[in-house]
Amino acid sequence: MKVERIWWRDIGPEDFFAMERSGRTLRGRTAVEIAQVPALLEFIGVDRNLPHDKWQDARIVPRVIGAPEVEAALVFRPARRHHVYELHSQNRHDERHERHPAWLPGHGWPDLRTPQSVDDAKTILADIGGLHVYVARTQSGAYFAGSTTGTELPEGWPSSCEPLFTGVDSGVITVGSGSLQNLTPLARKILEAFRDRKSVLVYGPPATGKTHAVAQVRQILDEAWTAGEAIDIDPQRADLPFTSGFESSPIAPPVITDWVTFHQEYGYEDFIVGLRPTGEGIRLAPFAGRLLDLAIRLDRQGKGSSLLVIDEINRGNVPKILGDFMTYMDDSYRVAPDGDTRSAIPVNLPKVQRSPTGDPVTEPIWLISGDSYMLPQPWFFPHDLHILATMNSVDRAVAPLDSAIGRRFERIDAYADLDFLAQHLGVSLEVATSPDVDAEHWTPQAAAVALLAYLNDEITERLGQDYELGHLYFWKIATWADLKRVWDHDVWPQIRDRFGARPDQLADLLRVNSRHAPADYPFRTRTLTGRALAVDPLMGRSDEDAAITFDFLVRG
Repeated sequence: MKVERIWWRDIGPEDFFAMERSGRTLRGRTAVEIAQVPALLEFIGVDRNLPHDKWQDARIVPRVIGAPEVEAALVFRPARRHHVYELHSQNRHDERHERHPAWLPGHGWPDLRTPQSVDDAKTILADIGGLHVYVARTQSGAYFAGSTTGTELPEGWPSSCEPLFTGVDSGVITVGSGSLQNLTPLARKILEAFRDRKSVLVYGPPATGKTHAVAQVRQILDEAWTAGEAIDIDPQRADLPFTSGFESSPIAPPVITDWVTFHQEYGYEDFIVGLRPTGEGIRLAPFAGRLLDLAIRLDRQGKGSSLLVIDEINRGNVPKILGDFMTYMDDSYRVAPDGDTRSAIPVNLPKVQRSPTGDPVTEPIWLISGDSYMLPQPWFFPHDLHILATMNSVDRAVAPLDSAIGRRFERIDAYADLDFLAQHLGVSLEVATSPDVDAEHWTPQAAAVALLAYLNDEITERLGQDYELGHLYFWKIATWADLKRVWDHDVWPQIRDRFGARPDQLADLLRVNSRHAPADYPFRTRTLTGRALAVDPLMGRSDEDAAITFDFLVRG
């Protein structure tokens, strides 16, 4: 089950004494106060801006972590005079107590001696490193309650649960979705590729979903940093109730991400480090580029990972942009996962001087955020910095990546996905691409799938797979008007550009010379030599004409 939010309350010495005292010390306050009211109201589904004189009792029914067959009411009661909420009657030795069974011995509550005073309670809690109660709400609206001890995150618990152990009085953890179910097949491939390599290249023609898949990968990794790591809950496990919902992701959260697009003017100074005026006379100071800035941010964070997305990587002069940082694309030259630097190569920054104070650090390097940082000397490239690049296979106006750089990437080919398109449009790929299809099944969606299959077969045979058309051109086909518009505005211009110097092959692809072409076929020759074609727009034709045209084009 997916967790949506987790409310927690740190049990201090006064709380513990009120909850556990017995005998002659039983008299007195037995309520646990909750001062962080806005967070609590948000958790129980009440407007956090509600005036305190409008507060009402809030009742939920959590099940017990470790014994989910046990459930009981948990009532948060307002103490309006003090502008707080309370859990009333929490002393378990009082027969009228309202303490939830999840917070009783036998259900995960630690077996501790009875405190004789607040100071004694303080000693007991210090021995176990603190005591915390929590309630988790799942995405389906179910509640589960439990408790835990210590000052550090237990082994196996997701990093998003760390606030439970920081000593803050109470609060709510907002959990990210972390769901991989809505990822495209290409996005899933990208995530899987990062299991073995730190650098991944997504290669293919336009409209195959490269940019969308990269954005999905970045978004799901961002959720661990900005919206809370996805958390799964197992109510049977009192020792390990929470696990990371990112178990299918090889990039450890929290993840810092950044995005850059290469172009002809982009250089080493933009990507690694360059010297710029600081406004103080003629002095030049080092400014970190995107890659160095991200590496420093990850190093300062001290945990997690980072991801740099490079769009259109082959539009820049990649060897010039990377310089000797190409070495660190091989993670064997970085800091080891355990922090060992014996096999790592120190980063050399010729444009950055050593600190004039003589300390083993560099001069201040200005970061993109506006602050500065002095790198320790020596400094090693962090292990968990990942690079995700995209490359357009059709664009021959720029040079391909050289082999030295290319082999440092795990390459993922992103070509047209007919199965994915057919599934999305709700048609049978087998029916759409069969030699014969009746009029009932020749829908705009079926025609779109059949058209893409035919065109890409012809393109691959004549030009190569790199020149295929992407399936996203046909993604929103619902009517014949949609398909006619996509043909006129997207598909035909792409085909015309690909076959610009091959008019004979283009004529064959469009079947302009066929004696079996339907009447008023929109594709024909307009010169005696047959080397110039006339292609009429389909938007001005009827749906019936369009259906006949596409049927003949893909089947002949």
